[in-house]
Amino acid sequence: MKKSVGILSGLAIAIAVASTTGAWYTGKQLPAELDNALVRSNAELKKALVTTGGSMSIERVSLEQHFFSSTAQYRLKARDINVGEGEVVSFDVGVTDQIEHGPFPWSRVKALKLMPVMAVSNSTLQKDDATAAWFAAAGEQAPVSAQTSLGYGGSVVSQVRLAPVKLDEADGNSLDFSGMQLEVSGDKEGKASKFHGQADRFVMKLVRDDQPPATFELKGLKVDGNLQATAHDAIYVGNVDLALAETKVTLGPKQQVLLINGLEQNVLQTLDGPDAVGGRVEYKVGDITWDGRAVGKAHMLVSVNSVNAPALQALSKWYQAHLPEFEAAAAAGQPVPQIQMDDAEKARFQGDLRQLLAAKPKVAIENLSFKTANGESRFNLSMNFAAPASFDLPPDQLSKQLITEVKSKLSLSKPMMGDLATLQALLDGQTDAQAIAMQSSQAGEMVGMMALQSGLATVEGNDVVSSLHYADGMVDFNGKKMTVEEFAMLMAAHLAALSPQG
Repeated sequence: MKKSVGILSGLAIAIAVASTTGAWYTGKQLPAELDNALVRSNAELKKALVTTGGSMSIERVSLEQHFFSSTAQYRLKARDINVGEGEVVSFDVGVTDQIEHGPFPWSRVKALKLMPVMAVSNSTLQKDDATAAWFAAAGEQAPVSAQTSLGYGGSVVSQVRLAPVKLDEADGNSLDFSGMQLEVSGDKEGKASKFHGQADRFVMKLVRDDQPPATFELKGLKVDGNLQATAHDAIYVGNVDLALAETKVTLGPKQQVLLINGLEQNVLQTLDGPDAVGGRVEYKVGDITWDGRAVGKAHMLVSVNSVNAPALQALSKWYQAHLPEFEAAAAAGQPVPQIQMDDAEKARFQGDLRQLLAAKPKVAIENLSFKTANGESRFNLSMNFAAPASFDLPPDQLSKQLITEVKSKLSLSKPMMGDLATLQALLDGQTDAQAIAMQSSQAGEMVGMMALQSGLATVEGNDVVSSLHYADGMVDFNGKKMTVEEFAMLMAAHLAALSPQG
């Protein structure tokens, strides 16, 4: 017994000595670590906001050091950040950071997290005139707070919390947010990161003038990601996934409800080679109902392959340099402006574009589909590109060299079109079941008949199908081969016939 007590006493003394020594070491290292973190954070903010026309930075105001802890004060400043539709945001808010020195910070010991760490940061948004309303909506809690652990090996683990917020305004507008938990882990250089977050509920009610109120309800939000930096600046590989269990929108004079059970966005970016990247974005829309009636499901998958990373970076920088010109044209409702370039800039631009096209990139809508109770319609499209002999070729020759192959297929389900016709009839208030059934049956058959008469599609069983394949200057349209010029004349004739004047 005495031997056990002696061992435990020795262990306690060893831990106490380690804590004291570690705390002293952390205190000495802390100013340099904080400065390095600020430099990295500001660099990442600059990259992230480059397309907004504004800026954001973090500045350390003060650092008060003690033996086992330190207190840092920061200012987060944003200037003229364009958030869309002409709205610009600027703010200047304070953040307080209570830093516990390692190796055994008390907050981790209390949570039985006994792995030694260099420090634990407990940061919260400060209350001032700019944030007072946000604090009030959050029940006087800190609306945003985070606890971050820094391991001796450089690992970083952050627990970020958005507090629940409830706001009811006199004009009827309201907001009810359950709050959100987000965990982020990675290395201190930001080259690898994983994150997972979830929020239970977000409800917003908007009232405008004499219009009926509109209510937006989101439930069961989840976000997950795993990203790795590459040798190419600002290009990461990995996945980012978003999911919503339920989306509900109530609007209009009759307060009709659009309900979506299951909404997903899955993004994957990969390395196709030492200097090439690829990616895919998938959208899934679950069961859709409108005004209590089933509508269907939707799915879209878009992919990009063999994109030269250095060329993509260079063209992105060119776009960012001319972003003000594009934004000015968009704000004035004008088309994309013709950018004036001198000979040197034009040569660089065409060189980067040639490098991008030389990798033979491919863009594809692999699947765009909509499914109802009795049928499913699909569309796919793929385009292969290549570098032309010269960018100064006539437009028709340039396009033939730029686009080497095109494949597409559209398949419209006649039963699906019948389902949509039935839904429209019911929403219009029709009650004659026999008339609705006849209208539904005729909808798909009419489209099939028009397709055959026009030559734009064929009928295969219950599907109206149109296919196109272009390669080597020839077009195969629904099984008929022709030149590009002949195909253009055919489309022009069909469009003229379908126009009101025709």
